[in-house]
Amino acid sequence: MRGHRTKWMRGAAVLFSVALLASACGSDDGGDGDDATEAGGDASATDAGDSGDSGGGGDLLAELQESGTITVGLANEVPYGYQEDDGTVTGEAPEVAKLVLAEMGIEEMDAQVVEFGSLISGLQAGQFDMIAAGMYINAERAEQILFSDPDYCIGESLAVPEGNPLGLSDFESVVETPEATIAILSGAVEEGYAETAGVPDNQIELYTDVNAQYDDLANGRVDAVTGTSLTIKTQVDSRDGLEMTESFFPLDENGEEILGCGGFGFRNDNQEFRDAFNEQLNALQEEGALIDTITGFGFAPEDVERAQDLTVADLTGE
Repeated sequence: MRGHRTKWMRGAAVLFSVALLASACGSDDGGDGDDATEAGGDASATDAGDSGDSGGGGDLLAELQESGTITVGLANEVPYGYQEDDGTVTGEAPEVAKLVLAEMGIEEMDAQVVEFGSLISGLQAGQFDMIAAGMYINAERAEQILFSDPDYCIGESLAVPEGNPLGLSDFESVVETPEATIAILSGAVEEGYAETAGVPDNQIELYTDVNAQYDDLANGRVDAVTGTSLTIKTQVDSRDGLEMTESFFPLDENGEEILGCGGFGFRNDNQEFRDAFNEQLNALQEEGALIDTITGFGFAPEDVERAQDLTVADLTGE
């Protein structure tokens, strides 16, 4: 912490505008990361209005239970939600979803991989039945889709060249370093964090592909990449010449720290499905049945424990 009060309740309801979800971890592309993801990752906006509900509103749950199969939306962000070369759907969010859905009689999972910025619009159009990408829960996104309660909460970090030559540590440090350029995933919550911190547009490079950000960082085209601390760690550990800064919590317009928490997304007319999913999610959380699964993807036990004290209403201001 940096001397600011952590915003544990309603922390993710900071009002910032991101208009790039018309194309949608949220992190994702978030997911939160967020992250996730955002993560880890990790407000995003898209055209409102639902369409293409293959389940006919409340009937979707019954149809999924009858077929035993569900299609989920992913953004191929490790470790939040991704598809392996053999087609296996895995990651923190899909594996948690598998446990929850099995309790509901839905045993099989297929995936549709899209850009993080297209997750919400893809869900609304009926391209998949739910988002399982570790997408951050916030008020902006909750105006467009339904969310489950969170299953993890995590901080942010920066990836920088080894030695951190510009001394970057958070969004405010980018503002204080006019020559620095930061890479941000389009549609992820980090766009809003940067805007709230006052990072000028000419210091931001937007990307639709997670890996491309780190490629450009390694090649010197940008000076930092932002994301959930877990996304950053995963990328830095797999590449030479990069390091990550200490984890931090972005500040809202009141100078309070925001805790990013990820969950699962549903269409607005699938509330019966969302509520049934939430009931099973909460039961597994209370039993401690999700900790091993989530920490198996690099999360700390406290990232899981923080989420158990929060509901979607806490994070969206409802």
